[in-house]
Amino acid sequence: MQLDHTRIAIRERGYLEILDLALHVVPAQGKPLLAWLAAGIVPCAVVNHWLLAGYLETELDMVFPAGYVFFMLLLAFWEVPLATAPATLYLGHAMFRETAERRKIARELLESLPQLFFYQVLLRPVFAWTRPFLNEVILLERNPMRSQSGSSRSTSQRSKTFHGGESDPFGRWLGGLTFGGTLFAAIWASAYILRSILVGDWNWHLSMVTVYFPLALWTVAAYLAVVRFLSYLDLRIRREGWEVELMMRAEAARLTRAWR
Repeated sequence: MQLDHTRIAIRERGYLEILDLALHVVPAQGKPLLAWLAAGIVPCAVVNHWLLAGYLETELDMVFPAGYVFFMLLLAFWEVPLATAPATLYLGHAMFRETAERRKIARELLESLPQLFFYQVLLRPVFAWTRPFLNEVILLERNPMRSQSGSSRSTSQRSKTFHGGESDPFGRWLGGLTFGGTLFAAIWASAYILRSILVGDWNWHLSMVTVYFPLALWTVAAYLAVVRFLSYLDLRIRREGWEVELMMRAEAARLTRAWR
C-alpha cells in the first residue's frame, strides 16, 4: 500500500464537487463496490419487508399505506450505518489501491460491530446529526472503545475532536439530507411514470410501496454512503492536513525499506 498514491486526488473540495465525484466513484469501482453495498443493504431490505408485512394486510384497502412507509423510513434510519459499513470498509481499502480481500473486510467488520451497535444503533438518535462521520471513524480509524493509555484515544474522544469546532459536519449532514430527499423523490416519481407507461395503467399500485419505494430509498442511501466517505476525507484534509500526513508517512515507509 502506497499512502501517497491514491485513486482519488487528495485535495480540498466543495460539497457540490463531492456530489459529482461520487457519481464517478460508483461506476469506477463497479462490481466490487456494488457487491459490498448489496451485502449490507439486501438483508436489511428483506428483513424490513418481513417485519412490516402485517401493515400491508391491515392497510390493504387504503390508497396509501402510510404506516408501512413511516416504519420503513424509521427502520432505514437505524439500519443505514450497518447496511453501508461493508462498502465503507471497501472504499477505505480501495482508496490506496490496496486489494480489498473479502476475508479481511469481513474480519474488520466483525471487529467493529460492537462499537457500531453501541454508537450507531443504541445511540443513533443522539449522534445521527451531531456526528455524521462516526461510521468512518469507527471503521477506518479503528480506535478502541475505551482509552487504554495516555497516547491512545477512544472512539468517543476521536469523534468528539473530529466533529467539534466548526458547524461544517452538521451543514454537510443537512445538505446531504436535503439532496437525498430530493433525489429519492425524483427516483420514486420516475419509477411510477416509467411503470405506468410500460404497463399502460396510471392507477396507484401496491408495488409502488413494496418494491419501488425501498428500491429508491436504498439507492439513495448507497449513493450518500459514498458521498459521506468522500466528505470525511475532505474534512480530514481541511482540518488535519491529511495530505501532508500521508506524504510524511509514505516517505518514512520508503526510508525504512531503504535501510533494511
